[in-house]
Amino acid sequence: MAQDLKAKGNQLFKQGDYVGAEDFYSQAILKDPHDPTFFTNRAITRIKLEKWEDVEHDARAAIGIYGLKNTASLKSSFYLSQALLGLQRPQEAYDVAVDAYQLSLSEKSAQTENLSRIVLRAKQQIWAAKETARLREMNETLKGVEVLVEKDLERSISELKEQLDAGEIGEIGFGEDCKGLREDAEKMIRDVREAFRIASKGDVQERVVPDHLIDGITFEVMHDPVITPSGTSFDRIGIVKYVEKSGVDPLTRVAMTVKDLRPNYALKAACEEFLTSNGWAVDW
Repeated sequence: MAQDLKAKGNQLFKQGDYVGAEDFYSQAILKDPHDPTFFTNRAITRIKLEKWEDVEHDARAAIGIYGLKNTASLKSSFYLSQALLGLQRPQEAYDVAVDAYQLSLSEKSAQTENLSRIVLRAKQQIWAAKETARLREMNETLKGVEVLVEKDLERSISELKEQLDAGEIGEIGFGEDCKGLREDAEKMIRDVREAFRIASKGDVQERVVPDHLIDGITFEVMHDPVITPSGTSFDRIGIVKYVEKSGVDPLTRVAMTVKDLRPNYALKAACEEFLTSNGWAVDW
């Protein structure tokens, strides 16, 4: 019976009816709360609805059933990390994702690439939070404007939540409207910071590390990048250790050896130029 409910949920999910799918997965869980796939299916459905607190609950429930060191839990860790990012808890997201990423590497899991992206997103959010604090400490006027933008966003989302609770809008509409409001607020803050950068002649400026300079294993700025046959660059020390141990490409899982690695001179020059001008990035 529970499996039938799951199958109905799967069908609705494929049709894009995430609210209906969520309901069937919930019914399946009531019938059998010990099947982790019911929780993972509901978690990904709730990701579509951006119901981050509920995603966190389902992902943790699935991990609890699978066991933290079970490779079957890696997808749940991926979902949990997304939820924590959605809840603006990047340090927790990083801690979960990096542990899962290391397990995925050792087990040559298909989740390695997904987890790698989440680790980098979490690290970027952690850095962004530090940069926000630094910029606001530098300029009280900037801080005041950004705080007003954030308060306006909170008020608008609260109003939407009231409409949702009153049945005036549906969950999908609520999620889409919230996403639009956040994007508008983020753009407004970017525009404000650009205006302050120009006015201060560059003194008040957000510092950013380009994604292409970051190693996919250590998540630090690369110093000696090499490229794999699949076309992905990694810092030499980390990728050599990994390939010597596993004998495969960390992302594609295709067999390879250390001899297959080639220096990426152009990227190395870019990394060196960036670090020369941005010494702070060493501790990124």
